This record gives sequence, C-alpha cells and structure tokens, in this order.
Amino acid sequence: MFKVLRLCSASNVVNIAQLPASRIPLAGNQIWSVHRFFSKPSTLEQNIGSDSDKSTAWNTIYHFPGIMLTASIKRLQTYPMIMTAVSVPISMGLAYADLVSMTTAQVCGSIGFTTTATLLLFSYLTNNLIGYVYTDDACNKVKIAYVDKSGKRQNRIYTIDDIVPRTEMSRSLFSFYFPVKNHDNRDQYKLIHRYGQIYDYQAFARVFGRDV
Repeated sequence: MFKVLRLCSASNVVNIAQLPASRIPLAGNQIWSVHRFFSKPSTLEQNIGSDSDKSTAWNTIYHFPGIMLTASIKRLQTYPMIMTAVSVPISMGLAYADLVSMTTAQVCGSIGFTTTATLLLFSYLTNNLIGYVYTDDACNKVKIAYVDKSGKRQNRIYTIDDIVPRTEMSRSLFSFYFPVKNHDNRDQYKLIHRYGQIYDYQAFARVFGRDV
C-alpha cells in the first residue's frame, strides 16, 4: 500500500473539492441524494419568486399533489389537437378514394373530436389551478403558485388583507373547489381544498377565511 502511495506524484493528486459534483465518487445510496441536490427542480416545485423577493422566507401552507400531472396534461394538449386536425381529413380522403371504409373514417373522426373536446374541457376547468400557497414568517403576505392555461407555473404575491374571504365568494359546482380572488384585480384562481394537503390550518384560515 505504501509503495502505491509513493508511485502517485503530487501532480496526480486531485483535490476532491475542485471536482464537479457529477465526478465525485460516491457509494450506494449517496448517488441519488447528490443527483436530487444538483438536478434542476421541476417547474412547479421551484422555490418561489422573483429576484426582488428572494430575501423573504416563505412557508408552505398548502399543496395540491395533482398539480404536476395537471400541468403535464395542459402542456401536451396541443399534440392530440394537431393529430386530430391532420388525421381526420386524411381518413376522410382515403374513405372517399375507397382505400378505407367510411366506418373507419368515422371512428377516427369521433375519437379525434372526442379527445380534443375532453382536453379543452379539462384545460378550462383547471385554468389558474393553485398548486402551492405560501406565507411569510409574519403571515402578512401570501404567495400563490398556480398553473396558467398553457401549463406553466405563475407566482402572484398579495397581502393577506387583499384576499377575498371564502364567505364572500360564490361556491363552485358541487363544492369541488373554492375560488380565490383579490380585491384589486380580476384574477381568480381555483383551490381544491378537499384533495389538497394543508400544512398549517391556522395560516390557511387566516389567508382564505374559515369555511362555513
């Protein structure tokens, strides 16, 4: 062992602190931890905010577990629409050319239009769906992270006093969600409280008011 160490010259000794994170030799269960630390967080799990707001410490009080799946579907909805727009005319043309049966063309058109209508309805119902809600340490400000119509994450910061309480808002169909609105603008968001995870009930009630 000492002979091997003597054969290693000083120029060949690598300082591990100077190595990139991806080249540091790790064993077993340490590899996954480092990968998670150095990998870029997903769009909806990034810790909040603009450059002017990085100094504020935010605490998560609410999270909707299905927000990542919702954002993915909303981002991919254009592809089935394009496929429908292309496949339906082609199938109809092949049917009129007696290359395929008219029934096949009708089935293709029905599937395409049904898929497109379903995705459009899903996009409409999940527009401005809230994925995360944060408050500052003093519980004076609230940050709402939601998914816009294109499936991208957007952040909005309000003072708690500017949020309209639940008791003043109309209820949604079947009370599946309750709307969230600000006094100063027309932006309205959707918060699914039944299937979401509330981490701080007192802060949640202070922001949105108590349910009745």
